[in-house]
Amino acid sequence: MIRRNWDNDEWKTLIHTINRGNCILMLGPDASFEPVNGKAQPLTERLANELAGKIEAKISTLKIDPSNLAQVAHYYSMETGRNGLEAKVEIFYEERAHLTSEFHEDLAVLPFYFAVTSSPDRMFFNALEKAGKKPMIKGYNFRGTTSPMVTMGSAAEPLLFNLYGRPEEPESLVLTESDLLDFLVAVVSGNPPLPKNIISELHARNKSFLFLGFGFRHWYLRVLLHVLQGDKKQAHSFALEKFPQDLDEFQHTILFFENSHCKIHLYDKEFKSFVKELRERYEQEGSAPAAAETKPEPEDAPTIFICHASENKDFAGSLYQKLERAGFAPWLDKESLRGGDDWDKVIRKAIEKEIDYVVVLQSHELLKKFEGYVNKEINLALDRQDEFRRGIRFIIPIKIDDCPILEELEHLHTIDFSVADNIEEVVKTIRRDQTRRKGVK
Repeated sequence: MIRRNWDNDEWKTLIHTINRGNCILMLGPDASFEPVNGKAQPLTERLANELAGKIEAKISTLKIDPSNLAQVAHYYSMETGRNGLEAKVEIFYEERAHLTSEFHEDLAVLPFYFAVTSSPDRMFFNALEKAGKKPMIKGYNFRGTTSPMVTMGSAAEPLLFNLYGRPEEPESLVLTESDLLDFLVAVVSGNPPLPKNIISELHARNKSFLFLGFGFRHWYLRVLLHVLQGDKKQAHSFALEKFPQDLDEFQHTILFFENSHCKIHLYDKEFKSFVKELRERYEQEGSAPAAAETKPEPEDAPTIFICHASENKDFAGSLYQKLERAGFAPWLDKESLRGGDDWDKVIRKAIEKEIDYVVVLQSHELLKKFEGYVNKEINLALDRQDEFRRGIRFIIPIKIDDCPILEELEHLHTIDFSVADNIEEVVKTIRRDQTRRKGVK
């Protein structure tokens, strides 16, 4: 039942999925390591060992595993308080902020647009920068508030999402056993919720996962994956794990993940050699732009102006990338204005004469803008909407939270993003209208 070898079809499937932008990289704590006495030791184990050294008597008395970070951190926090634990963890990761590895550098060559990490180190981030990419880092704070949307990544600017928190927000870090339970309750209850487009990407039925050292031996991952993956997957995912010595007990874990709706195949294969071979095969077979054949020719791509309150810039940036991946030509001030442009003149000309559609992001923040340039953009768009024949769309309102509809847009059909990512409805709406416009002509 344990898979040890990959055949050519499996390699081709994985590379094809990565190239198509349908593979999400899931980096676990075992995938971040440093050399200790000639062996690669996971950073979380290294941290646990350092903490255990400070409470050696309690570790010995209670027979705690000194490599189990959640257990060790729990008792360390009892001795020093949460602030003492956070300070120690912050120093630990600051000292290693420059680290990367050949393993991470091989991974960084691959065109992953989105990676979820459960270790707050910067090893993969550093490797991506070394590869000439511009990674973005966001994270989940199970104790506080999290942005409702984040800017989704691309192959050139991948998003790294720290699921267990970031050192820059020490209270967000999942360290102790109590933290882990509170984290699971927060994720399951959606209080606070994960960003909507993160959930949307993870729930997408056509997305595969590549798990590296995620730790499937831990029971709580069954709960977490049930929430993160959503409904049944159409695509299979792959997981490389450090298999325990007692394989009899682990067989139940293997059966669960392979036979449940998760569709995860577990492999007993060493991480570094696997990733090196993956990189070599990827470079030998060449790369193909994700879903390139589905994009219209540039001259046929409709232009879409994204009108939004400044507070909603992350949502606007994420929408920009999704529209671009769908084959459209989105227009966002920070993306489309060049240095030296007269921005007022450029935006007015774009809305009045050049843009095919205006998407208005409706939110509580927008409702509060009784005065501001965003209202001018909406008014310009309403004036141009009047120039179109009845039934032709120009303004497409999108509701991104539980706000009331803007009075001046009430007569237009609004697409609701407040509960789920409805990018497919936006794409279908624009394509239907494009067909209608061609018919009119």
